[in-house]
Amino acid sequence: MRRHHSGRFSRQHGSATLTALIVMVLSTLILSGLVWQQHLAIRQLEYQRDQRQAEWLHIAATDFARFVLAEDLRSGGNDHLGEAWAIPLADTKIADFLRGIDIPQEIRHVSLVGQVSDAQGQFNLNSLVDSTGQINAQMLSVFQRLLENTGADRALASQIANDLNRSGFRFTDPGQLAGFEGVNETVLRKLRPWLTALPESTTINANTASAELLRAAFQGMSASQAAAFVAARAETPLKSHVDIRNLLTRIGVSQSGETLLVDIKTNYFIARSEVQFGESVYVGQSVINRSTTGSTTSAGPGLTHIVSTRFFSTPKE
Repeated sequence: MRRHHSGRFSRQHGSATLTALIVMVLSTLILSGLVWQQHLAIRQLEYQRDQRQAEWLHIAATDFARFVLAEDLRSGGNDHLGEAWAIPLADTKIADFLRGIDIPQEIRHVSLVGQVSDAQGQFNLNSLVDSTGQINAQMLSVFQRLLENTGADRALASQIANDLNRSGFRFTDPGQLAGFEGVNETVLRKLRPWLTALPESTTINANTASAELLRAAFQGMSASQAAAFVAARAETPLKSHVDIRNLLTRIGVSQSGETLLVDIKTNYFIARSEVQFGESVYVGQSVINRSTTGSTTSAGPGLTHIVSTRFFSTPKE
């Protein structure tokens, strides 16, 4: 009888131990899940905090850019890459702007990079169709040459322009080209650096356009002539349409009315900021419209307004 009771006790003891182990494992799993969920919640809050702070920094940087652009407008003259608005803000610690101020630990190592670029130094897709809804034949020719120069099918230009003419669609981002038949990822990747989407038809600024876009803007211009054009304007920015025509003649480019598509002044700019928080980079990009119709009594931003703003984040390279 004692052996029987002893065996039963041993089995009960083993069963209790196994149950305790199972309970312990389940408790550990549950606790680990709760800790992981808490970690994710904390990380999400930190991400939202960083993103919001980055957005405010972009707003501040954009307001400064608007002030600089308004002052440049007041000074008059042409728009070129030697002006104050074109000077980039190098990688700078936020703490450097706030010396002598007690700032939170989480932003002590945050850095900011800023750049204002001329949106009219790129090809505006919305220039393919004018304000009356009709296809702009001259801008269509520019787009055809741009496609051809980048190795794409120039017939895509007419196809896209006709689609715009029929549908009344207006681009808000060049990436929307991907929705048009015949525009694959390869074509879009090649074209993307030279494109923009502005709310109205615009000219091309000959002082800021890339050599690739200049080749498309002026029929018959070779790569070497485009490089010569860029080098000449860097030394002496173009001040008028007469300067444009004279420079074209000097480098050997025949003129056939293309100078109507270009100008030496700009109404649209892009303010871009990159804010680095830890391992993430938060990017803000705003399209700024600058016009003489703004209030002349305000301190600068009255001459400008923000057309659109978008934010996105990327991993640190």
